[in-house]
Amino acid sequence: MKKSMPWVGMLAVLPLLPLSAAAKPEIVNCVVAEFRTLALTVHNPTERMTLAKQWLQTHGEGCSLRDIAVLKSSSGAWLGTADSPVIQQMFDHYYESKAKLVKEVPVAVVAAPEAVVAPGAAVAAKPKVPEPVPAAKAAPAAVAPAVASAVDTAAAVNKGVEAAIAAAATAKMSSTLAKTSTSK
Repeated sequence: MKKSMPWVGMLAVLPLLPLSAAAKPEIVNCVVAEFRTLALTVHNPTERMTLAKQWLQTHGEGCSLRDIAVLKSSSGAWLGTADSPVIQQMFDHYYESKAKLVKEVPVAVVAAPEAVVAPGAAVAAKPKVPEPVPAAKAAPAAVAPAVASAVDTAAAVNKGVEAAIAAAATAKMSSTLAKTSTSK
């Protein structure tokens, strides 16, 4: 009587599998809403911390500089008592690796956003922005998409900072006007 050995058939297929698929895990995209939902729906702090670490290990490489900044700044509110130095260290690691990529971009000097000035206030002279330094040689084709993504990310962060400054200045001005009109 002949016994069947199904694993022998698998040995014949094994050499056909590409080695690169086994050696290189796929980077999963970063969706901040997933992390927020995970953090806000798990009640047990120990379980919440474990799931947050797992999510960061899986999705952290796919997060942009802005995404990491949002996650880090919101982690206290979202994770509560599950927020730990280990999780903060993971945020720092991903943030620094993305920031290093942005710093290595030799394309242009990023100018600081213009300050929001209240109506009627004196405006200081605009400082001169240095001209961008051209790169010594062009980046390799494989690096070009990452560089373009980093430049886009930096531009998006600058626009976000600009909008936040404008909103804060408007709120401060409204608050000041409200206080002065009620005190008379």
